[in-house]
Amino acid sequence: SPVLIHVLTKKGFGYAPAELDPSRFHGIGKFDPATGAALSTSSKTYSDVFGETMMELASENKRVCAITAAMPGGTGLLKFREAYPKRLFDVGIAEEHAVSMAGGLAKQGMIPVVALYSTFLQRSYDQIIQDVALLGLHVVFAIDRAGLVGEDGPTHHGVFDVGFLRQIPGMTVLCPANFEELRHMLRWAVNDCTGPVAVRYPRGNACFGTQSTFNGDPSGIYANNSAKDAVATLITYGSIAAQANAAVEKLAEKDLSVRMLTLNSVTHFSEDSMIDLVCGKHVFVVEEICSGSGISETITMCLQKQNISCKVHALDLGLDFVPHGHTSGLYKQTGLDCDSITDYISEVLLHEN
Repeated sequence: SPVLIHVLTKKGFGYAPAELDPSRFHGIGKFDPATGAALSTSSKTYSDVFGETMMELASENKRVCAITAAMPGGTGLLKFREAYPKRLFDVGIAEEHAVSMAGGLAKQGMIPVVALYSTFLQRSYDQIIQDVALLGLHVVFAIDRAGLVGEDGPTHHGVFDVGFLRQIPGMTVLCPANFEELRHMLRWAVNDCTGPVAVRYPRGNACFGTQSTFNGDPSGIYANNSAKDAVATLITYGSIAAQANAAVEKLAEKDLSVRMLTLNSVTHFSEDSMIDLVCGKHVFVVEEICSGSGISETITMCLQKQNISCKVHALDLGLDFVPHGHTSGLYKQTGLDCDSITDYISEVLLHEN
């Protein structure tokens, strides 16, 4: 006959520091096993900046609320939960319900911000289309852990969201490259956008610059230089711009001038502006996504429509699932670290000449 076993678990059971602070020990760095104390002081992260900005937005507008799926700590919403307990909805491990609920709240006049990891947002793809985008509802998706996440392994890398969000009608996808851009883009997404909008940002603190180039226009493109002697163009977005910019600086030391264009959005960038800014016969598109889900093909088609003769090179993570490992090592393994980008562009340009 059937036997039902009901097991009640306690997170961290048997190790006192973890029992007292289970959320911190869910994903922990190096620590002293005798005390549980962290061995290094962690610096501010994108999740922290998101949480701080959400606190400001909630204080300014009572319609702002937050939804997460069992990750209020990981998404930076613990202080928000304390300050606005009736405006933070933790639905448990139910991302599908989180998105449908956000659609219902938006339909009733609230401004819901759905804070999920990129890899877990995949679970709610149908709800994003049916319960939000199809109805043109103003739901903000705060997509944490976009890109590589290191030691959490292949199940947690956020490398598919660009592909599946770009194809949804009416969706705006913003890609901050530093903390200030996250603040400004999140503010615009909450206060000024009218339909579904996503802001995707990485784990950790990798930043390209410290100032925001976002002025409220998703179609904006930032050019790192206006040099007329640029022999090629590099196009990128988000935090991988830090690796790309370092490569551009190394190329300059080799007397190879490459213009770098950083996009605010992967859905709304201005094709006319991009065409005006493209230099040389080669365009290198650097993206922290799996092959085939990025914007390199869109850029190729854009250039072809204008009869611009350029070869577009897609530098991304490749077709395979990205394995477990430290982020810096994974960048090198997939060819997206500074040195690999530099070597690839150098080889192409020197061969051309």
